[in-house]
Amino acid sequence: MLSAAKRLHYAAVRRLLAAWAKPEVNGVERGAHGPIVYALANRSLTDIALLDIVAERHGLPSPQGPIEALDEAQRFFFLNRPTGLWRRHIMRTVPSRLQRMEHKLAAAENTELYLLPVSIFWGRAANKDRSWIRALLSEGWAMSSRLRRLLILLFNRRDILVQFGKPLPWHEITQTATRSVDHADAEGEDAIAVRRTARLLRVKFRNQKTAALGPDLSHRRTLMDQILSSSPVAAAINAEAANGKRRRSERRARKAAQAIAADMSYPTVRFLDRLLGWFWHRVYAGIDVDGLENFASLAETHTLVYVPCHRSHIDYLLLSYVLYHHGLMLPHIAAGDNLNMPIVGGMLRRGGAFFMRRRFQGDRVYQAVFAEYLYQVFRRGHSVEYFMEGGRSRTGRLLPARTGMLQMTLEAHRRGLPRPIAFVPVYFGYEKLIEAASYVEELRGGGKRQESVGGVLRSLKLVRQSFGTAQVSFGKPVLLDDFLASAPAAPVRALGARLLAEINAGAAINGMNLIALATLSMPRQAIEEQALVAQIDLCRHLIHRDAANHGYRVTAMPAADIVQRAERLGLLQRERSALNRSSPLGDILLHDDFTSVLMTWYRNNVMHVLAAPALIACLVVNRRRGIRRQAIGQLFDAIFPYMRRELLLGSGDSADRWLDHLQALGLVERRGAGFVAPQDPTWRFRLRLLANTVMQVLERFYIAISLLSGAGPGTWSRRALLADCRATAERISTLYGINAPEYSDQRLFEGFIQGLMDSGVVAEDQAGKLHFDQRLTTLLRTGRGVIAVELRQALERRQSDLGEVGR
Repeated sequence: MLSAAKRLHYAAVRRLLAAWAKPEVNGVERGAHGPIVYALANRSLTDIALLDIVAERHGLPSPQGPIEALDEAQRFFFLNRPTGLWRRHIMRTVPSRLQRMEHKLAAAENTELYLLPVSIFWGRAANKDRSWIRALLSEGWAMSSRLRRLLILLFNRRDILVQFGKPLPWHEITQTATRSVDHADAEGEDAIAVRRTARLLRVKFRNQKTAALGPDLSHRRTLMDQILSSSPVAAAINAEAANGKRRRSERRARKAAQAIAADMSYPTVRFLDRLLGWFWHRVYAGIDVDGLENFASLAETHTLVYVPCHRSHIDYLLLSYVLYHHGLMLPHIAAGDNLNMPIVGGMLRRGGAFFMRRRFQGDRVYQAVFAEYLYQVFRRGHSVEYFMEGGRSRTGRLLPARTGMLQMTLEAHRRGLPRPIAFVPVYFGYEKLIEAASYVEELRGGGKRQESVGGVLRSLKLVRQSFGTAQVSFGKPVLLDDFLASAPAAPVRALGARLLAEINAGAAINGMNLIALATLSMPRQAIEEQALVAQIDLCRHLIHRDAANHGYRVTAMPAADIVQRAERLGLLQRERSALNRSSPLGDILLHDDFTSVLMTWYRNNVMHVLAAPALIACLVVNRRRGIRRQAIGQLFDAIFPYMRRELLLGSGDSADRWLDHLQALGLVERRGAGFVAPQDPTWRFRLRLLANTVMQVLERFYIAISLLSGAGPGTWSRRALLADCRATAERISTLYGINAPEYSDQRLFEGFIQGLMDSGVVAEDQAGKLHFDQRLTTLLRTGRGVIAVELRQALERRQSDLGEVGR
């Protein structure tokens, strides 16, 4: 028990901390697993007082409270104690309280008890080459001194992190230890169990510290020297030395290393945190975070590689902000050197960005330096973030993976790393896109805006606007070792496809996405209010139905509120008239020319979530006669693999499952032995809107196979076919008012043709001409029952105009 003087001292410290400290708490929900004993790494009065405060606020038992089952007055212990002149914390002997409690626990067989490791960080890690003032106010790998804690408490009281670990069943630890001893006496078994518990806790505390602070980094100049003296870089320099360029190559290598490397500075991180916190609260109504539980525990055992979709410049700032506020290590972020601008580039570099050229093939020295830098970052245990798509998606779709960074990650893995790699897919969603104006300008044919300091200053005007909410959704992690154990012959390409599919599988669908799915399915992007509300609810129901298979999550906001929010954000206009007010369907809601283009971005974010039911709707909606279940399944299986490839979907969709669900909803009806669209005009209208969600994808497929089939085998070269597909799609979109920039995107046609070639439907001969088999004719025949008559006739006229083409 504490003496009166110690109790008074403790009460004073606790009262001071309660009044002044503003700690951030993570993982506290892990403590709700039954009776617990707190384990702390280092003996500290302030740590136990702060833990006492946090426990009280979160409904956990006080560490100063008793454990009646073990007849113990307090329910905590410190693993390490200060020794020597410099009060260094080490564990020379196992703590007596740990030994005593474990001995009592072994005797009380029916007592359930959990060890709960708790780490308390007074500030976050700063690199060792920072000034003494910065180091003084930041937590490093050395034990925080009393002076440092006092200064942090005075000047950075919000910069304190309390990290709860996962509760450990104490009986399981002791039983595992004693089973490993065959002939030891009872006293020996107890000693082994205690040592095992202490060793396990040491590992837990170290992993918690690595996950929160990052690895214990050495001097940045030392890292530069290690990169430049490494075998791959030396080999690249020697290859150029044969031409008498050694000195020049060495200078280029050092300059490249300095231009690439991040220079993370915790004071800068803290400044950016305050700046971004202010910015988010000015422009966003909230930031929704989901899926952290998917990977939080992996941060203690794996090197994490975050692979987000790239929708906005906000992405990397938002991800770092979220990770920082959830007690996870800030990642090193791969950034294009176009962002290495004066002032801004330095801030980003000190916030964790490392810069890379957009292209460096052919520059062997630069390539070797960059790959070695990435390896050294991995080897030191730092988490890394890079965008596989390369650049931001202007259309809202995921772009095909560029495999350069993935390839270097796999090479680093093959060289050997202390910890295994786990990829964490991240999906970003925005209710209103900050770059909307520049994106629409580019989609209409304007040039890409170059990043500049002036552009950054102009973007400060954004704080006058409201951009709704932002969503950050973490998908299912992909463990690299597990993936490689079952990987195909081309692991890099397969890994890129898998990670993109996992990003899409974690989609967070907001209200603007739901509106876009409905309004863009109308011929002129205008719809009655009640019809829009009903279609939003239908789409949400279908997404909920599939959430168990893919992990999608969708806003719970009522449809009427979603419509009002879209109007406030300027993404939806209302046309009022006396006739509208007298109609039970309400006002007409529509988009202007600018917003019509912008809304395709929101639709393309989430089109994949309704791809399977929408395809079945396409197969049924235009048929007068019933189509049999078996025929629907065969057509679905013939077409959907190409949609899955384009929309980057995982597996698991079944035509039978969706057909049964659409029938239960009343969207399709059974007639005789087949299925047809419903007789009720309201439900038929809803089915048609659902079908139109993916109709443009099917139209693009039809354009390609129609041109290829019409010309005959051995006529088209791949390049010529792609060029004519694009020209035909542009012509059709102009004729029929298709206001979707991606409709004529040559990359999408290229992906479809590549899919036909991968499946063996189309082959390329030695002369570069394309040949096809009967399956292409089957696809074309299927398309005739789905594609609108007007588009089919336009294609026939196009082929007639082309006549005989010599290619």
